[in-house]
Order: sequence, then C-alpha cells, then structure tokens
Amino acid sequence: MSDPKLIITGGGTGGHVLAGVAVADEWRARFPGAAVSFVGGQGGIEEKLVPRAGYRLDLLRIGALKGKSVLVQLKTAAQLPLAFIRSAEILLKERPDAVLGVGGYASGPFLLTARLLSILGLLRCQSAILEQNSVPGFTNRVLGKLVTTVFCAFPGTEKSFPGRETFITGNPIRSSMKRLPSATTNPFTIFAFGGSQGAVGINNLMLESVALLKELYPTLRVIHQTGERDFERVREAYSKLEFPSTQLRVEKFIYDMPEAYAQATILVCRSGSSTLSEVAAVGRAAVLVPFPFASDNHQQKNAEVFMNAGAAWMMIQSQTKAGDLTELVRRLAQAPAELQAKEKAVTAFYKPDAAQQIVKVMLSRAQGRS
Repeated sequence: MSDPKLIITGGGTGGHVLAGVAVADEWRARFPGAAVSFVGGQGGIEEKLVPRAGYRLDLLRIGALKGKSVLVQLKTAAQLPLAFIRSAEILLKERPDAVLGVGGYASGPFLLTARLLSILGLLRCQSAILEQNSVPGFTNRVLGKLVTTVFCAFPGTEKSFPGRETFITGNPIRSSMKRLPSATTNPFTIFAFGGSQGAVGINNLMLESVALLKELYPTLRVIHQTGERDFERVREAYSKLEFPSTQLRVEKFIYDMPEAYAQATILVCRSGSSTLSEVAAVGRAAVLVPFPFASDNHQQKNAEVFMNAGAAWMMIQSQTKAGDLTELVRRLAQAPAELQAKEKAVTAFYKPDAAQQIVKVMLSRAQGRS
C-alpha cells in the first residue's frame, strides 16, 4: 500500500498557513515518502510561506464574501465556478486520502468539491477542518456542516458544530517553538508584531509609546515587525526619535520567530489563535491587542480567554493610549515577578501534541474507510 496522500487547503493569514505546515510536517514525519501539498488563494501569504516550508502549492482565484462590498461579493461569486472546476482538477489528479481545511477562503470551494466528489463516488477522501479560534469563522461554519471531522483549538468551540465528530486538540504550531527560559529585563526588550500582514494599530501604539519611554532608553530594546506596507513609514518615524539605532530592529517580516521570542521580555501582538499558541509554547508574557475588525470579534474573545486566566494583558485598540502601554512597561521593568507570573500562567495553554492528534485521527479515519 502506498503512503497516504494529504492536501491541506486554506490560507490568507500566516496563522492559517503555519498551522497547516505543522500538520504537514507531522504527516511527512510518519510517512517520509507521502505526497503532501497545499491549495491556497492567489495573492495570499501562502505563496511565500508554503514553498519556503518545502511543499507544493496549487492556487485558486477566490476572494471574500462576508463583510465585503457588493462589488467584491459579485466578483467573488463570478470566480467560484472556476474555483470549483480547478478544485476538481486537482483532486481527481492527486486523489488524496485526506483533505484538511485550515481556514481562509480557498478552503471553502476546495473542501466542498472534495465532499461532492466523495458523495458521487468519484473520490475516496477523508475531509476535516481545523477551527483555530474560539468563535468559528464564516467559512468553517459552512464547512462544519459537511465535513466528517472537526478539530478545535479552544474548548467549547465544539458546541458550534452539533452532529459532527469533534476533537479538542489545541492549535498545531511549528516544532521549532520550544519553552524558553524566563525573560530578562536587562535589556528590557519589547517585541511587537501584528501577524504576517503587520498591524497599523500596533505600529502606531509602539511609535507613540517608545517616544514616551526616554528614561528607559539605556536599557530598552525594540524588535518590531511592521508588515510590508507600513515598513517605510515606521522606520522613518523611529529615525526621528532619539532612540538608539543599535537597540532597534525593524523588519517587514520575521521568519525566525523563535529567535525573536527568545530575545523578548514582553510581546505586543494580535490575538489570533496561532499567535496565542506560539506565545503559550515559548512561555512569554504578552500584551494582546485584538484586531478590531476580526470576523465575529473572535480575536477579542480569544484574548479574553487568556486574560481571564491571568495569562496575558489585553488592550482594546480603540480604547488604548500610548500611556497605557508605557505605564505597564515601567512597572514591569521594576517588577519582574509580575512578568514571571504571566509566563507561568500562559504555558498552561500549550498543547504540544496538537499536530500529532490531528494526524492520528485523520489517518485512522482515512484507513478505516479504505
């Protein structure tokens, strides 16, 4: 019997893609000769991350539906027939044993096509989705009614998928994410990032806050991932401050996140599920600034889970001022015990075997139906 084939579909954010890569790595670790590939959306971050991880990527032309203008919705609707045709071509050519949707618009037509071909008897394929957030997004709410298995990162999310076989696995993350020693406060290093696309709200908060922390400049260090679009503006703004350039690192995108986490005293970041899973894995204290326009406000709900457990601070973007962050940094610089308490609490959310659980279940279902 040949090694089982897996296709992972989805993307649009680094969190979606990297969770898929973690599952792909685990699948390939069990079956080194297995064909593992990805299907994503044209123009998404997956075009950079998937090839870098060593996997083939097929692309669909597909846009968004929920929360978009009528014009964008019409354009997306016009793209759907070709997306379904392209999905069928890929599936019938590759004939995977399993398909996993990790979120993002491309996963919709691809998994729907996989289910339809399976129902028609043209394909024998186990289908599943991974819901990474505490509140399911639009695509996964639809797909959850059709696929055979649902994996959930947060306890309680399974209630959104009645009648489905669900597993609480946590969120898969890269194996390079390891528990770090407790952070140092000398230098006091703020690592700010807004996900794969960056975050203007976090960028502005950091620029305003660093300008107010002049008394800490001798022992303050900043690592700042800005995103590509905001890089030049942020870099120029920092250059106008008196902050020492030798203590500043500004990047469009940081691929070696473990190295940056290791240097950080505290994180300032969004609260997508993959980010939270990495924070828990490395054991770093974090100020969570939820993306205010996330569908169904899921990032704030994710952050509240961590905040209520004493595992992070939360600052609502529209309600937060630079003084709020600077006050916290000043206090933590003098009270490392508070940092250490957050580091200890956040590690309780670490699920080291999420990818292994997902692969184990998918393999058992795929082999059972064959």
